[in-house]
Amino acid sequence: MTGPTGLATRKTTPDLARGLLLVLIAVANAHLYLVDRPIGYRGYPAGLSGADAVVAVVQMVLVDGRVFPLFAALVGYGVARLAERAPEAVVRRRGLVLIGIGALHGLLLFPGDIIGAYGLVILLMAPAVAVGASSSRGLLAVAGAIAAFAVLLSSGASGPQGVPTVPSIAAPTLGAFLAAHPTEWLATTIFSALLTAPAVLVGVVIGRSGTLDDPAAHRRRLALWAVGGLLAGVALGLPLALAVAGWWAPTGAVGAVVAAAHVAGGYAGALGLLGLMGLLGSVSWPGRDLVAAAGTWSMTLYLSQSVVFVAVFATIAGGRGSTASLTTATLVGLATWLVGVLVAGLLARGGHRGPFELLVRRLTYPRAAPG
Repeated sequence: MTGPTGLATRKTTPDLARGLLLVLIAVANAHLYLVDRPIGYRGYPAGLSGADAVVAVVQMVLVDGRVFPLFAALVGYGVARLAERAPEAVVRRRGLVLIGIGALHGLLLFPGDIIGAYGLVILLMAPAVAVGASSSRGLLAVAGAIAAFAVLLSSGASGPQGVPTVPSIAAPTLGAFLAAHPTEWLATTIFSALLTAPAVLVGVVIGRSGTLDDPAAHRRRLALWAVGGLLAGVALGLPLALAVAGWWAPTGAVGAVVAAAHVAGGYAGALGLLGLMGLLGSVSWPGRDLVAAAGTWSMTLYLSQSVVFVAVFATIAGGRGSTASLTTATLVGLATWLVGVLVAGLLARGGHRGPFELLVRRLTYPRAAPG
């Protein structure tokens, strides 16, 4: 077994994708903090109009349900790299570490955490991703079967939610805030693990293919992903996007089909976004290296976004969740990402690892030398 990858040997494009992913996560999570108002489809506030309606449509076709499969694919890429240099036991340990961090995040701060779900998926699939254990074709077949089940299951959630996705954001006291988290986090983790498992498996296959390691040599493939995935994601997500904006209300069987299409479009859209990020990694542009450097701090920045959002929006803190518009919440998310990229990017370029990245490294490789 070899140790963890050093900063100097990391591939630029996967880290660039992680850095760009963080802005999408911030945008995707912002509306979950809007509470004390009627809640419609996908946890968005009901009765949107004007700029908020436009923002919601854009988010629904490009971000909502697309970001966490994308995040999962990058997790799968990392698992593929890990499995190449470490035995199955280390892969399982990585999964347990992520479950632990996700639990702390979910129980103490934001029960909409996704890290624990990825840890659960890694733990369960560790035997399958060990070198030589399963073919890439076999992993894709399993991914397709799980995705089909997830899409079918999603057809049952076809109407307005009525209540916030994370009700504890509106809890009036710290005690109530914390008391609601165990149930919320556990439900989120199990359901999210099912929805994102296919993308993790696809990410393993992508990691094995080397597409992100040398994007310049795979521009045609990346362009196909980008164009095909984004077009499919927009087309499949637009019907529910229009419902979120209040422009129609699908019911019955039509509503079930629309909900399922949105989830299916999420997988396609995630692949499209990954292809676009790969193309961005194949060329130079101002700020690219800074964003890629910040991507090496992706877990720390993801967790820090929750700190900012809770401080600004939760009823027990800033309390803006009851008054802020969707547009305002989205701008808070964008500003949080920008500050995070500037701070973490500069620190990473100076050779500093993120604190939670260091924690994962130490717990996954307890005998690894620092560096």
